[in-house]
Amino acid sequence: MNKLRYTYQLKSILIAIMAWELFFWMITGLLLFLLGLLDEGSLSRLGFRYENALWLFLLIPIFMGVYIYNLYATNTVAGRTPERIRALILSPVNSCWSFLRFMLYRNSFVFMVFALAQPVFGTRKVAGTVESMELVLCLDISNSMNTKDITKEMSRLDIAKRATIQLINNLRGEKIGVVLFAGSAFVQLPITSDYSAAKLFVNDISTDMISTQGTNIKTALTTAQTMFSEQKTSKGIILVTDGENHEEDPTQILRALDESGIVLSAFGIGTRQGGPVPQNPDRPELGFKVSPMGSTVISKVNPELIRKLASGGTGTAVISDSEFPDLSALLTQINQMKRTKLRDLQFDMKDNRFRIPLSISLVCWLLFLLSYPKTRQENA
Repeated sequence: MNKLRYTYQLKSILIAIMAWELFFWMITGLLLFLLGLLDEGSLSRLGFRYENALWLFLLIPIFMGVYIYNLYATNTVAGRTPERIRALILSPVNSCWSFLRFMLYRNSFVFMVFALAQPVFGTRKVAGTVESMELVLCLDISNSMNTKDITKEMSRLDIAKRATIQLINNLRGEKIGVVLFAGSAFVQLPITSDYSAAKLFVNDISTDMISTQGTNIKTALTTAQTMFSEQKTSKGIILVTDGENHEEDPTQILRALDESGIVLSAFGIGTRQGGPVPQNPDRPELGFKVSPMGSTVISKVNPELIRKLASGGTGTAVISDSEFPDLSALLTQINQMKRTKLRDLQFDMKDNRFRIPLSISLVCWLLFLLSYPKTRQENA
């Protein structure tokens, strides 16, 4: 009968642990190489969604140290216990079984870290669709937009530009174009998906970009209508103005927009009390515009026209006298507009393989738990 052992063979266990670590990582690297998962530029190349999780491997030496220290402590107690009473107060130990259990624990942890890092390699076919929506911002740059009736520091145009950039920042994939108008209109930015370019163009807007003054809303909407593509996608116009329409009745163009399925929303900016219109926004010393009768021209927002435009265009009307306009209603309108599927796509996507290391980890952990009773029964 084999003699029972009460001390671990520390040197042999330590050598076995080091040998296993070397063997494990060499075999892992060799398998990855043979499977082509280390090839640069290959779609099958191994990657990780959460690479920072791999830093948890630094805990492995700590686990080893704790394990070896516990074995050393057990040997110390056994060495100080008289041989005649060891069997009465100590349990026999098995170095091989102890090493096996530690390896199961260690392997379970290693593969769990791999699972947490979520390895991705290989590809799979994914079906997808492209949804799109086209928006055109029509921005009023008539002289009345230089009025500072909301705040003394910022004109209506300054606030409108701030609101426009805020609106662009909240878009999620919609294409956008910009039309500027006063007495006439022109396309400042064709419809694009480049939001950075759109914001740069908006920042450069000033009232001197159109020499023909007035507020011709019909011309603005007609110009915007021509910008849309032939694609079967949702289309919308957001008109940003103080509502002072000095030109033709826009009823006809509103009907044309409705027949084309283009939704018109209107964003009115200014106060009901209004304010004087400066002669030159860059030279305040020149004073304000005056009427032929010699009185100062006061510009006021026209909420009735704003609501009429939005109602005729089946969209939303927003009127703001705040330097930080609330755009939630407009954003809700955009989100509620039907987004039409443009086309079906088939594309390759790297496959997440976290289930493989997770399964191995769980198996190792289960075996570790099942092996626990044997540590007190096996002979050396």
